[in-house]
Amino acid sequence: MKNPLLKTPVFLNVVILIISGIISWFALLMGIAHIIEGSSSPPNPDIPKIQAMIGWVVVMFLCIVGIVSLVITVAAILAIFKRYRT
Repeated sequence: MKNPLLKTPVFLNVVILIISGIISWFALLMGIAHIIEGSSSPPNPDIPKIQAMIGWVVVMFLCIVGIVSLVITVAAILAIFKRYRT
């Protein structure tokens, strides 16, 4: 599949790179930290099961958003490099 960011100006690629890089860093940091913290501690009997499941869904959503924005960041970096190479 062709990189759709190849046709955009370099300034827009830099803006996309900065914004998606920050989103990716924050989402992956929070998602992975909560996965590690949640899997290392025993389940708390004071927290209802439905709230624990909602928490896991939110953490998985954070990880998915982080991975998608990381892919966008990599695509922007590749578009910038290809633009300057040609």
